[in-house]
Parts: sequence; structure tokens; C-alpha cells
Amino acid sequence: MGTDRNPRRRTALVTAIGLLCGLLAMLAVGVFPAPPKWIPELFVFLVRVQVFVTTFNLVLLMALLWTYVSLYRDLPNRYTRSLILLSLALLLYALTANPVIHLAFGFPPSGGSPFIVIPHAFVGVAIIVLFYQSQT
Repeated sequence: MGTDRNPRRRTALVTAIGLLCGLLAMLAVGVFPAPPKWIPELFVFLVRVQVFVTTFNLVLLMALLWTYVSLYRDLPNRYTRSLILLSLALLLYALTANPVIHLAFGFPPSGGSPFIVIPHAFVGVAIIVLFYQSQT
């Protein structure tokens, strides 16, 4: 992110990059083989929207994690370490919740795979970090 200290500009840039990556990922899903005819169009649309949203979140969380790691280098303490762990857990959530990852590992995005549970486990870790941080 460089030396730019304007938070609005950096936030707008990261958001624009996230939107672009989400859009590209959503369009890339069309490269996969077409789903069977018995799968409703609404489901296909919702999976594409999920790809967009989870990719967008993934890009934002990578930028947030980068920011917290940079902050930790300047201010190493328990609080910034917790922010890094929280961001990492949410980043892993966004990654494992993305239907593209499900397909890459050979599982359908409709369920019946470990990816139904794994993303929620990462959210659980994030919640534990937040709870711990609120107690100290």
C-alpha cells in the first residue's frame, strides 16, 4: 500500500480492487462446465454471487491483515497480535467459503463436503479472539 496515509483513498483503492477481483472471479466461474439441467438457475446465480462476495471479502481481509502486520511491526503487543489472528481467521473463512475452492478440491458447492463446516470453524476462532480481547 506504500506510503499513502490518506485512509479514504486507500480504502477506496482496496475496495475497488476487491470489487474487480470479485467480478473477475464471478465471471471465471463460467469457465467451469455447465451445471446439470436439473439445477435451478436461481441456485447457479446464488453460487456466482457467493463467489463474488467471498472473493471481495478475501481481498479486503488480505489488505486488512497486511495493515495489522505492518502495525505490529511498529507496535508489537498483545492487542495487535490478536488483530492479526482475527484477520487471519476471517481470511481463512473467506477462502474456504468460496465455491471456487470447493470445486478446486472436487466438491460440489451445494454441500456434502467438509467445506460446509470448515469456514464456520474459522469464524469460531475469530469469535474466540474477540471474546478473549474483550476480557483483557
